Amino acid sequence: MPVFFEHSFAEPIWSIRFWGKPDEPRLWVETRGNAEAFWHSIDLATKEVSLLGKAPSDYAQLNFVHGSENEALFIKLQQSKNPGIESIKTYSLEPLKLLKDEKPRPISTESDFSFQVPQHYEESQDYFKDFQTFFQQQFNETIAKGIDYFEGEDKLLFSYYLYDNGWKNYLRVCNLAFETILLEQIAEGDTIGYQTFTLLNEQLIFVKDKLKLKIYEKL
Repeated sequence: MPVFFEHSFAEPIWSIRFWGKPDEPRLWVETRGNAEAFWHSIDLATKEVSLLGKAPSDYAQLNFVHGSENEALFIKLQQSKNPGIESIKTYSLEPLKLLKDEKPRPISTESDFSFQVPQHYEESQDYFKDFQTFFQQQFNETIAKGIDYFEGEDKLLFSYYLYDNGWKNYLRVCNLAFETILLEQIAEGDTIGYQTFTLLNEQLIFVKDKLKLKIYEKL
């Protein structure tokens, strides 16, 4: 599996979403430092990385819902223990500018982009035990904490955790005979990832060591 694209950012990658045209998708990437965040764009046709700008001051409350050719829709959550929706915000991304700040209303979460996310299972769920048995028998590995799993037409994708002088997160891609095509350590530490990889137009997208975005060619 050849690498299609990789790029390291100065701050940890917090979130990745999609905008642009469905046949010419771009990635929206939010990175976060100690007290500020930045929004970036990646043109997958040219592989150009551009800085959209410094994120709005309320970035920690904003959840990206979906993007179109030049805009992105965000839900702004209230700051409380059980947050509700404070407002709906629409931003132009090039240039980065607030276009609308609306009262909460029903919005569709459907996307025009052909992307897929894995199923996530916590260690507390019964089905996780089946994965533990499978990994012990097939790879002689004792997994814990959680797992992300995706089953494609001819490949299986797993993101899982092993303890080896600390917790380590691995990404494994297998064919249907369980032969390993790709195995990468993608993170270390106690943080449990959630949907640690995404498939966009059958390309595998994930973050390595919190700073590097990697995309592999079509599976």
